[in-house]
Amino acid sequence: MHRNDLLGAILAAPPAAGELLHVARRGDEYTLARIGTEAVLAHLAPEEPEAWIYYDRAWPVDDPKHCAAILEDLLAELESMTGGIDRCRWPLDQPWPHGH
Repeated sequence: MHRNDLLGAILAAPPAAGELLHVARRGDEYTLARIGTEAVLAHLAPEEPEAWIYYDRAWPVDDPKHCAAILEDLLAELESMTGGIDRCRWPLDQPWPHGH
């Protein structure tokens, strides 16, 4: 499915607490699956994805703007794994361990 279809697919069958939402991308196509239940939103592509990410919280279906913001943040993190914008939250010159 295309990026624009992801939110609709998630809202059509939102993950519940205790389920993992798996989003993978290969080229311009995304796959979506729930792990931890027998319900599967879409089958994973037979090819290896370029990037993938998991989300392990119940989806907040009561607020569409919040849902869209969560998905955009999730996809931005996924895209950073394939040469997208670097989302490193710590300056490289800060020593470990990082803390607030």
